[in-house]
Amino acid sequence: MNFQGFLLYKCGLMKLRIRQKALSFKQYYSASNPKFQIDSPEIVYMADGRISPGGLGDRLHGIISLYLYCKKKGYKFKVNFCHPFRLKDYLLPNKVNWDIDPEKLSYNSEQTTVIPLFCTYKKYGMTVDEEAKYQHAFLDSFIKTDKKQYHIYTNAHFAYTPNIYSTAFHELFMPAKPLEEAINQNKKNIGGEYIAIVLRFQSLLGDFKEADFPTLPVDEQKRLMEKVYSKIQELYDERHKGQKVLITSDSRKFLDYVSSLDYVYTIPGRVVHLTYTPAHDYNLHLKSFVDLMMLADAQKIYLLVTGDMFHSGFAQSASFINDKPYEEIIF
Repeated sequence: MNFQGFLLYKCGLMKLRIRQKALSFKQYYSASNPKFQIDSPEIVYMADGRISPGGLGDRLHGIISLYLYCKKKGYKFKVNFCHPFRLKDYLLPNKVNWDIDPEKLSYNSEQTTVIPLFCTYKKYGMTVDEEAKYQHAFLDSFIKTDKKQYHIYTNAHFAYTPNIYSTAFHELFMPAKPLEEAINQNKKNIGGEYIAIVLRFQSLLGDFKEADFPTLPVDEQKRLMEKVYSKIQELYDERHKGQKVLITSDSRKFLDYVSSLDYVYTIPGRVVHLTYTPAHDYNLHLKSFVDLMMLADAQKIYLLVTGDMFHSGFAQSASFINDKPYEEIIF
């Protein structure tokens, strides 16, 4: 933990920061808004577009983290994931009914508290389990029985080991029928077992503009694609000769480029990032879930990173779903 982390976590300044961040939601809550009859406190994971909790992997981590917290503490757990799509259109409740009727969300300031709780452990020189302990304590201090609903925006990583994550994921979720059909079709196309490689270029190859991330000049784009292409060939030749290789990426340009390799399979469809694609288009976002669940069933998942490519957590999150081997290759 660095000095700034010490001040925030050890000295309690992070709790003050959370309270200050919560003030930005004040406009949505009022004592004059309707109250509801809620018998016992409810913890509601929120993804409603008012603040971004990150990409799909981050959001699933947040949901699972709150679920585990509620399971331990005995609170009711609900999910209000309605932006930029409804989560239940892709992943249905399985053993736990986490779905909440939007009409049952209380925006009465006397009845409801907002808690924004986000991962910052890498920034402050902490480990994921170290931050999780502090965040547990923060939730304990904020959640009191005088309120009936707690609207929590988070990408917390309480399930930081595969076995914990996998168990919780399957208690919470099962694929909706269209997603299941798409998964089965892609598995049929591959025709057997496969390993997977994940690549995250962000804006480097010019496919789309993501935040303030740079786009490389055309000649540098070509060199980067050739370098990654060569690493994929090397990985295949040295470790996975004769196997099919699923490649997922945020760059359609690279997916089209690498699909010339006869052992490579790429999932059809437009590539989007949840945070930067606000449109509620079912098929547009379906590919992200197909990518996730196809990765989850791979025999092994690799994350390849070189240069300014993004060290994404999506691949590891996917590996946690079915507790599959995961390896990062930095080259």
